[in-house]
Amino acid sequence: MKGYEPVSLIFLAYNEAGTIEKEILSFHEKIIAKIPGSEFIVAEDGSTDGTTKIIQRLVREKGIIHMTSKERKGYIKALVDAVLAAKNEYIFFSDTGLKNDPEDFWKIYEHRKEYDLIVGRKTNRQDQFYRKFLTYAYNMFLRLYFNLGSVYDSDCGFRLFNGRVVNEVFKKKIIFTDLVGSEIVIRSIFKGLKYHEVPISYFRREGSSRGLPLKKIPSVILKLKKNLVMLKKEINIEGIL
Repeated sequence: MKGYEPVSLIFLAYNEAGTIEKEILSFHEKIIAKIPGSEFIVAEDGSTDGTTKIIQRLVREKGIIHMTSKERKGYIKALVDAVLAAKNEYIFFSDTGLKNDPEDFWKIYEHRKEYDLIVGRKTNRQDQFYRKFLTYAYNMFLRLYFNLGSVYDSDCGFRLFNGRVVNEVFKKKIIFTDLVGSEIVIRSIFKGLKYHEVPISYFRREGSSRGLPLKKIPSVILKLKKNLVMLKKEINIEGIL
């Protein structure tokens, strides 16, 4: 499409053999093929279920960039490495597992000139009630603790950002080990970057959920509390808050 700036689309993949081909082909057809100069980066993080072979075949067929690791890097390092490898000014990231509709990309993309970081706000969620409640409670806490404005789904894994976010956030140290998306949002806002949320559809992952198990929630909350205190202290030291 003429007049559309190219994007670097990023997937992180780990043991997604059951869905990864369908998802790559769908996002490629509905986004990459429509914007000349765009690239599709799939960062595959040490899968053991055949995901690697599927992606390697799609690299030949669709020209996808495959960043692979024999050993697991972990979510954060895999994400940062992929973002820093992207060539375009606009970077679009989507979670895998058939949880997102690629057509919703265009709802976000139309705001690229107005905002630096645009994040999807999940609607019509089909996942567990406790996960929906935790999302609501966590984002309400963030708004109060950091005195934020319209932040309601800060950790949503469906987002578009530009080079300013890469320079101000991804090239710095990220301290969260969970809910890293919300750290990126908080850091972006306090760096003076423009933030916006756009309603999107959201579907429950096919097969078994990889969401946070109930039994792990207490330990994650304790770790998250420590990270939030560290982040707020860092922001205070920088004289931003």
